[in-house]
Amino acid sequence: MNEEIRFVSEKSQNKVIHEWDLIAPERDAQVAADRDASFSSVLQPWVLSRLGESRTVIDVGCGTGRLTSSLQLSNRRSMGLDPSASSIAIAREHDSKSDYVIATVEEWTAANPDARFDLVVANMVLMDVLRLDDVCAALGHLGQGGRVLLTFTHPAFWPLYWGYASNPGFDYSKETLVEAPFKTSSHEFALTATHVHRPLSKYIDALQESGLELSHFEELRGPEDPAVFPFPRFIGIEAEPRQKLTT
Repeated sequence: MNEEIRFVSEKSQNKVIHEWDLIAPERDAQVAADRDASFSSVLQPWVLSRLGESRTVIDVGCGTGRLTSSLQLSNRRSMGLDPSASSIAIAREHDSKSDYVIATVEEWTAANPDARFDLVVANMVLMDVLRLDDVCAALGHLGQGGRVLLTFTHPAFWPLYWGYASNPGFDYSKETLVEAPFKTSSHEFALTATHVHRPLSKYIDALQESGLELSHFEELRGPEDPAVFPFPRFIGIEAEPRQKLTT
């Protein structure tokens, strides 16, 4: 068992946002220098390969905007949304073409009820949100005009990868708040991040209840050699609304 990892009974949204405010500068420097192989060789390519003909894109939980800026083209409008003010400030510094807003997706959707996008992207977001049902409902609302692309950690194998699957307090079938040192495949930060373990069925149910139907489901391996870790670490999902808006 990894002794640095803790299960906690509750956590506020503000505390989670504060963790990301602290992580943002070092995290952005790592991604900008192409030192996160999971992002550069697995997650970002998967998202970019599924853009299609979308002209309006919102990147939910955009962090410091490195993926958002890669979505921006002369004929495509991209917007980044994140509750971390520190992350958005960094995004605005390196990307003046995309629009960036400090807000949770639930807050922004409630304030902009008529907003719709050809493509809604949430890259490595769902395992970090506290209110999964509310977030999926907002994603489904924004994506009524098109599609939703999601990536998140594989709940069947992430606990094994992080070393807490053997913790006697861990139960795959239960939702669990997990505090751990933030790390990527190539670097561990001296800062804490919180994610939520949920069984895979919880994600599928939340998406379906939000009016989304899965059109593509893919288990994504990490960049490491299979001899190091032989299981997929991420999940990629493309979903579409059951009833699309008509014009």
